Amino acid sequence: QEMIYNYLGARADFVDRMQRDGSDLVEIANPMSENYAVVRDSSLPNLLASEAASANAAFPHRVFEVGKAARRDAAENTGSRTVTLLGALVADREAGFNDIDAHVLALCWYLGLEATVAPVDDPRFIPGRAAAILVAGRRVGVMGEVAPAVLERWGIEMPCAAAEIVLDELPGS
Repeated sequence: QEMIYNYLGARADFVDRMQRDGSDLVEIANPMSENYAVVRDSSLPNLLASEAASANAAFPHRVFEVGKAARRDAAENTGSRTVTLLGALVADREAGFNDIDAHVLALCWYLGLEATVAPVDDPRFIPGRAAAILVAGRRVGVMGEVAPAVLERWGIEMPCAAAEIVLDELPGS
């Protein structure tokens, strides 16, 4: 199921609920509401918010979004750059690393890209169940099983696996 989300959000959703420090977030100087205080740097909080609201729908849930995000970049005139992200989430009783890995590697195969994975530490995912996605030796994304503490902060009881790929980093983009 394709989703479409706002590019602005609450700091709590992108930092506290995701177990991150938030030092890389682009913040709005004078927001009208704390619900629109940051420019997203990831689509995973949006996907998890949808999952939190969809607990009564029949499983499995497979949702994705292609959308923009802002990343801090001192080399840019504005101090940030806009990237295009592909975010995907699988929620099911048996959802795990192999589910999201299969989707990511199949996508890369269809795009004619040779992808490899390497272990990565990311607080959003279970330690030892997360990987950087590499194409031509370059990190283009991350995937893994969402950490139980993150799921709990969203009020999600079903296991989830998720991935995020910066499409601008893929060869030929």
